[in-house]
Amino acid sequence: MLNSEKWIVAALNRSKIFEIHPSADGSPNISGIEGRFLEIIMTKLNQSYEIIIPKDGEFGRELTFGNWTGVIGMLHRGEADMAVANLGIYENRYRTVDFGFPYMTVGAAFGILKQSKEWKIFTFLRLFDFSIWMSILSSFLISTIIIYAILKDTETIFNVLFTLFGNMLRQPLDLHADMNKWKFVIGSWLVFAVIMSSIHSGTLLSFLALPSEPKTVETFEELSEAVARGTHRVYSMKGDIVIPFLMNSTDTTLQLMGKKMKQNNWLMSAEEMTKDPLKNEYSAVIAGNYLFQLLYGYGEKKSKVYISEHMAFTANVALAFRKGFSCISKLNEIVGRIMGSGIYNKLLQDESFKCWLLQSQNKTTIEETHSLSVKDLSDAFILLLIGLSMSLLVFLGEILFDHFSN
Repeated sequence: MLNSEKWIVAALNRSKIFEIHPSADGSPNISGIEGRFLEIIMTKLNQSYEIIIPKDGEFGRELTFGNWTGVIGMLHRGEADMAVANLGIYENRYRTVDFGFPYMTVGAAFGILKQSKEWKIFTFLRLFDFSIWMSILSSFLISTIIIYAILKDTETIFNVLFTLFGNMLRQPLDLHADMNKWKFVIGSWLVFAVIMSSIHSGTLLSFLALPSEPKTVETFEELSEAVARGTHRVYSMKGDIVIPFLMNSTDTTLQLMGKKMKQNNWLMSAEEMTKDPLKNEYSAVIAGNYLFQLLYGYGEKKSKVYISEHMAFTANVALAFRKGFSCISKLNEIVGRIMGSGIYNKLLQDESFKCWLLQSQNKTTIEETHSLSVKDLSDAFILLLIGLSMSLLVFLGEILFDHFSN
């Protein structure tokens, strides 16, 4: 035994990372990646130890007057000898506690569920972007004005408008005038109407046959813009360095996102962060990339989750020790051997596979054939209702106009 005294180890009780279970004899009964990692180290040293957990459940935030929360606070106050909690080596922490040999490099990525292919209301309008729709509308109105100016002696503006609109929907061009005099103008309109209606019909049929993959935010810049628009939320773990880093970043987009996260208190506990934190397509989570590898490294969820390639920042992860702890060099030697043998990566892969296996056992897949519902045809019914409403208003308007004119 390296030391006859029992070591006090601070940790966070997190599913799949560091799980603490009750035992009959009072000895530590731990599992998870970090738990098995600590167990290997202590077994090699033949060292007895005791696990303590901070009440606030945080890694450690620096408070005023040099105080700290979480596991870093326990080391700082001398309540623990060492800490195992995927602790990143940051400058302010390094001034407060000692760190051992780094056993992992973590990048702060964001994860989000990919947009689904579900048909939503008025999806057919999303086949073209806003600029194309505005161009089509402008061309339609300009053509209406030009043709009305040519045929104003025989046609009303509304008749020209509705006739051209019907022509775009592949109805015949029925104007009460000799159009041979204006072949170039009418021919240009016919070419435009045929091309645009054919493009839209072809695109719509392609979409119905194989819906395109909706756009999912892929960069921190896109995520920040989505947060600014109010369409997305971004969460991080309570007590980590993500929000302070974003707010102090030189990148204005990251600053904005960090301020929004702090204002709205978009935080998750350590336990929530390790229990499938991605709830919907509009809530992203910023965390270490190893966490996403653990939760979504296998199975069906892997194809449904997008993990950003760009990292907001990277940091080395190591065991932390209180100042003056005397056994750091021996622990560094053992950690170096573990990393050199690939044991830690094996622990991560095993836990990820167990996570997927557990989800597979609890999930029951039921394949059902559904008939078309009102929701599937809602676009057509809504357009019909709008058209009938407009027709009714025009009808009532004509009655009122005729009544008052007489």
